[in-house]
Amino acid sequence: MQIIRGNAITDKKTAVALGNFDGLHRAHTHIINNMCRYAKEHDCIGCVLLFNGHTRRITNNEDTKLITTEREKLKLLSEMGVNSVYIREFDRELMQLSPREFVEMLVTKINPEAVCVGYDYRFGYKAEGDTELLRKLGEEFGFSVIVTEEIKQNQHTVKSTKIRQFISDGDIVSANAMLGRPYFIMGEVEKGLQNGRRIGIPTANIGYAPDKLLPENGVYMGYTIIGDDRYKSVINIGNNPTFGADKITVESHILDFDSDIYGKIVTVELVDRIRDEITFSSLDEIKTQINSDINSARQALK
Repeated sequence: MQIIRGNAITDKKTAVALGNFDGLHRAHTHIINNMCRYAKEHDCIGCVLLFNGHTRRITNNEDTKLITTEREKLKLLSEMGVNSVYIREFDRELMQLSPREFVEMLVTKINPEAVCVGYDYRFGYKAEGDTELLRKLGEEFGFSVIVTEEIKQNQHTVKSTKIRQFISDGDIVSANAMLGRPYFIMGEVEKGLQNGRRIGIPTANIGYAPDKLLPENGVYMGYTIIGDDRYKSVINIGNNPTFGADKITVESHILDFDSDIYGKIVTVELVDRIRDEITFSSLDEIKTQINSDINSARQALK
């Protein structure tokens, strides 16, 4: 997959998917699959336009945490068979483009034969453009517009805002249902406080991105992916109240694994929540509870 940053211009015809794509959830997958299908059928480049961070940080001055960081998006898009990804800085200049100016920029830079969006896609200054206007501009500038209709999961519309709330509440099962995959956190394994080793249950301390959305503090079951291998894991997310950590950590105890992985990039997938974070009175108490968590994970992840 080719990654193109900045204001690069292509003279090749493209099919481009547009959106924030935070989460790359079920609805986003439909949009991108439509784009890939069109690109294959019409022999053009299938691409996705991404903006750095989240547009709300500029439009609404919000410190929006990301369901999927840039690194995580690129991993998923590569797995989906996308040919190219254009990454642009979303700044105030871009924000102030009118809908027509935005489309003119798109035509000049990306040369679309088809533009694929969701049913609620908005674009241009103050989100004045909608899919109806996009179709009209497409007729004028010579590109097709493919709109993905609303996607529902358990009677709820699949949206990043809903998924973000599920994750924040620790409801990983509901979040995963809308995502269509396990919620995951990518990062480099760093040196931690070594508290796990003190009780004979070592953990990998994951250095997550500062703009990554973390679920509610607690203990989760899931998997740790190292290279091509996937291991059952118990993952603690929180402040480690017993040890008084000064920041929220993501620590994975990888079952049946005992190798040095410091410095490696790993992926931690969350499958379900086991329990809340607890303050313990002794190390023996911690060890007993974590062994119980491990047994729960072994049974549930069969």
